[in-house]
Amino acid sequence: MSFPGLSEISIRPAQPGDAAFVAEMVYLSMGKLADYLFEGARGPVITLIHKLVTRNAGRFGSRIAFVAEANGRPLGVMVSCEGVRLDALNLAVIPHLFPVMGTASALRFLWRGFWLPGGREAEKDEYYVSNVGVHPFAQGQGIGSRLLAHAERTGQSAGLTKCALVVGLYNRNALRLYQRLGYRIIETVQHPSGFLGYHRMVKDI
Repeated sequence: MSFPGLSEISIRPAQPGDAAFVAEMVYLSMGKLADYLFEGARGPVITLIHKLVTRNAGRFGSRIAFVAEANGRPLGVMVSCEGVRLDALNLAVIPHLFPVMGTASALRFLWRGFWLPGGREAEKDEYYVSNVGVHPFAQGQGIGSRLLAHAERTGQSAGLTKCALVVGLYNRNALRLYQRLGYRIIETVQHPSGFLGYHRMVKDI
């Protein structure tokens, strides 16, 4: 399969019509964490995330998502925001969970989320990249790097001097990419599950 040159790839804010693709890429970026929080398999979990994206549910909302595309074809997604907004965006998810998941499942989601290991994902002086997902057919083309560069420019425009993200301990390919782009590990959180542990990484921008 041929791919467009990187010069032809553009990054734009997500639109309502992107909700299904955003949901798929958010699921891809979350990996086993999504299955753990939403208590399901790939298809049903993507459906739940799609509903949250459509409702602009806090950190799952399309209003903080960006789409990388070429010739109108979506290739990847980044969800990002100023670190100072993250607590409010987390809280904003809660009222949407109950109509989307039902009371019992929503309460279990919140319980599992509350007991996730580690501390803050981002500090208030950082620009935070919550999710980066590139469709499998487009991986290895530098699209993830382009999305992260967009995050760094956005953070600079907001007057911030650092960009932050977290990466699962199991995701060694992503870790190598982030290190190659100048992100450094500042905290490592271990967990017996193997998939809940992560590195918190920061880059000066």
